[in-house]
Amino acid sequence: MDKYKIKVKTRKNALSMVATATLLIYVGLVFYRGGLPDLPSFIKGFHTGAFIGVEVAVVFFLVKYIKASKNEAELKKQYIEENDERSVMIIKSASTLSVAIIIIGLGIAAVIAGFFNSLIFYTLLVCLFFVLIVFFTLWMYYAKKL
Repeated sequence: MDKYKIKVKTRKNALSMVATATLLIYVGLVFYRGGLPDLPSFIKGFHTGAFIGVEVAVVFFLVKYIKASKNEAELKKQYIEENDERSVMIIKSASTLSVAIIIIGLGIAAVIAGFFNSLIFYTLLVCLFFVLIVFFTLWMYYAKKL
């Protein structure tokens, strides 16, 4: 359980840094918005919503880890939930299928977009290559590790 306490402490520190960095970046960009290209209100709203969503999610997990680190029973419960074999298998199965669907979807979308707009085609193609690079890099990593 001591290893898990260290893991929770590391997560708390990382989440605190993510929350702070996200806040500083967002505030910096908002104050510097005058020097940036003029954006439609939808994009500005999306930026605000994405920032709030990230901050809420980070704070949620931060509170969860702070509570767990103060209560031994809660820490043990959280450890069991994270290491439950059934949950791990469900996540692995969903992840495998998700990656396949994302790769196929991006490929089809890139082909279709190629008929209408080259910029969108290249954007989707770069996204597809990024997903493939991440997938194959992790595949090689885990093939050596496991």
